[in-house]
Amino acid sequence: MDEGTRKNLSRSNGVLWPPDDLPPQQCSPELRRHVLTLVPYFVGLSEQDLEGVHSAFNARHMLKGTTLVAAGDPAETLFVIVSGRVKLVANDAEGNDHVLDVRGPGDSFGALPILGQASNEHRVEALTGGCVLVTSTAEFGDLVTSFPSVAVAVLEDVSRRLREAQGRLQAATSSSVEARLAATLLTLSARFGTDTPDGRTLGVPLSQEELAALVGSTLESVNRVLASWRRGGLVITGRLKVTLARPDELAHIAGRS
Repeated sequence: MDEGTRKNLSRSNGVLWPPDDLPPQQCSPELRRHVLTLVPYFVGLSEQDLEGVHSAFNARHMLKGTTLVAAGDPAETLFVIVSGRVKLVANDAEGNDHVLDVRGPGDSFGALPILGQASNEHRVEALTGGCVLVTSTAEFGDLVTSFPSVAVAVLEDVSRRLREAQGRLQAATSSSVEARLAATLLTLSARFGTDTPDGRTLGVPLSQEELAALVGSTLESVNRVLASWRRGGLVITGRLKVTLARPDELAHIAGRS
C-alpha cells in the first residue's frame, strides 16, 4: 500500500479504515481494493481474484443527507461502503422513521435476488459524505459463480441476517430499555468509535431520536436513561455525539459481563 493511500486510513480495533467524507479524488483504486479485502464476501481471495472483484464494482461519491436506496426499489444493486456512514430506516404505519442499523466502511447494503431479496425493504440515507462501490445483479452473480468461497459466504450471510432479525425481535420483547441502549452504544462504538482521553466515542452522528428508534424505544425513555448515565459519569453527550466514559459499567448493564 502506497504512502498516499495509507494517509487516508485510520486504525480502529486493529483495522485500517478510511475516514468519513473522503473526497472523490481520494477514493483511489488501491483504497477501494483495500476495503474490498475487509468485506466478508471476499475475505481470503488472492490478489488476482480480488482484482476481478474490484472490476465488478463502480465507485460513486456519497453526499451527506442523500437517499441512496428507497424502500421498495427493485433488488438489483449491492453497495459496499469505502468511506462514510449510512443508516437503514423503516417507516411505521403512521409514517414515523425507525432507524434499524448503522453501517460504515466494509459494510454492504442494498438488495439482490441471489441474497434472497425481491426488493429493498428499507430506505438507506447517508449520515456523512464518502465513497461507495456499486455492483449489479449480473456482475455479483458472476462473482458467485467464479469464486466458490464467495458463494459460501453469501449463504452464511443470508443465515446470519435471519438470526440477527430473530435476535432483535427477541431482545425487543425481553430486554429493558437500559440494557438495549447500553448494548447498542457498545456495538456502535466497537464498530465505528475511537478511543479518546474521555472514553470511547460512538463514531456515528446520531440524534437521540435516531438512537431511540435504533433501540426500539421512545425518545423520552432514551433521554431519561442518558440523563441518568450522564449524571453518573457513564457517558458524555453533546450534539450528535456520545462518548462512553465507563464502558465496563455499560457492558454490565447490557448483560455482557
